[in-house]
Amino acid sequence: MKTDVSVKLVQLHKLQPLQRQVFEVLDVSENTRKEYSVRIKHFIQYAQIHGINYNTYLEYKRFLGSIDTFTIATKNKYLIAAKVFLDGLYKLQVIPIKITDNIKSFSQSKLHKKDGLNDEAITKIQNYCLALEPTLTNLRLKTILSLLIFQGLRQIEIVRLNVTDIDLKNKVAYIIGKGNDDKELIHLHPTTVKMTKAYLNKCRFHEGALFRSESNYSHGSRLTTKSIREIIKRVLTTLEIDGSTHGFRHFFITKLIKSYKGELLTVSKYSRHSSIQMLEVYNDEVLREQDLPRFYNVFNNITL
Repeated sequence: MKTDVSVKLVQLHKLQPLQRQVFEVLDVSENTRKEYSVRIKHFIQYAQIHGINYNTYLEYKRFLGSIDTFTIATKNKYLIAAKVFLDGLYKLQVIPIKITDNIKSFSQSKLHKKDGLNDEAITKIQNYCLALEPTLTNLRLKTILSLLIFQGLRQIEIVRLNVTDIDLKNKVAYIIGKGNDDKELIHLHPTTVKMTKAYLNKCRFHEGALFRSESNYSHGSRLTTKSIREIIKRVLTTLEIDGSTHGFRHFFITKLIKSYKGELLTVSKYSRHSSIQMLEVYNDEVLREQDLPRFYNVFNNITL
């Protein structure tokens, strides 16, 4: 007989403070901790209605599965947050047994759901930038775009950059990559050097965050990943481009793969992608796109 995990053992009104106890001791980045804290609210609302029992994690998974407005990726993110939280409750001895074992995440396709930006979109962005006046706001935008297009940086890597991480003389920068604690060197594209130099000459920052909120330039308030997404979204919306901030990284990696003709080890050095397997997904998409004309020609003699 399975051990009962009754609602009496978990005082549901204490779930909110308990999440802080669980997440604060995790050996993860501050950004990951914040993401867990945001997503766990969904599970806590569910638990306050349905209680917590032996099957709660499986029932929550089924509940997520019924939500048509969530993508599979989003469902898995909520499910992971719930697993981390419930495992934490077990470690804190709030619940007597571990109830997340042997329950799989949602099966997710390895293909990218959102296409990266293409050459046409980048040309639109290039023409848009060329017409901008050299204001501080515009130079900040152009520098961020340079780091996205020519360096393939992730949003969090851009946010973490400090002025002292930029070495324009040697055309390099030191970034904290995804999942890393130490800084790593990257070589800057000439356009990135040009844009960053113009931006620093305008803002005259000598230390602290490289990119700051417009309302807090003098106080050094660092832009957040949300702010970066909002800045880029405004540009994409203005230019009627269907894409996202991450689409720039997709563009960057795809361009490298096409140029280096599938030399994935070389591409991994520039993209700082730890998983060759994920780069193979990009490579498969490039090969599939290149092969489409031949695929279409197979059926050229058939008309309806």
